[in-house]
Parts: sequence; structure tokens; C-alpha cells
Amino acid sequence: MHRLREILAHDGIAVLAVIFALGAAVLSLANALSQEAVSAIEQHTREDDLHLNVLHTRFDYAYVLQALLATMIVVAALLGGWRLTRGQLKTCPECLSEIPHDASICRYCTSELLEIPR
Repeated sequence: MHRLREILAHDGIAVLAVIFALGAAVLSLANALSQEAVSAIEQHTREDDLHLNVLHTRFDYAYVLQALLATMIVVAALLGGWRLTRGQLKTCPECLSEIPHDASICRYCTSELLEIPR
């Protein structure tokens, strides 16, 4: 939540809108990929293989499998994005804002920064 407040305070709503748009695109892509994967699985199995009966009620778990695959794809994308950005920011000791790791002067409080080894 702290990071969200900092993005809104320093970068504005436009950056937040781009982040949400990218998230929606990843979710849409994940849904499409998982739907195709489940369709391929359904084509190679018998008609009765992707469901079970609970108290005479048919439960198709192909939809659960599709949601699980979509969730796994989104989590993998988020983890990949987090690993790409990890280590590229450091915290200013004066104002506690996150700034690029290579910065020598804080862009928010203009204090000079000591070089911190990675």
C-alpha cells in the first residue's frame, strides 16, 4: 500500500493507469491461453473425463482447471516483473523515497547520496 501511495504522489495517476492496463492485458492473455490449453485437453480426452458427479449433480472441472491455469500464468508474470525491477531502486536516507539505484542526488529532496554497494 505504501508503494501505491508513493506512485500516486510522485508519478501521478497516468502511471497507475498504465499499470492497471498492463495488468488487464496480462489477465486477458492468461485467460485466452488457459482456455486454449483446456480445449486441447478436452479434445484428447473422452467426453466423460473432465467432470465428476456429486450427489447426482454433474460438476465440470474443466472451468476450474482453466481458472487455475490463468491464475498460474498471472502469478508467473507478476513474479517475473518483480524480479526484473528488484534491486533497481534504493531508498533515500533523508526523505525515504525510492529512487534509482545509480542516482547520486535524490530527485525529491536533492540531498547527496552516499554510494551503497549492491
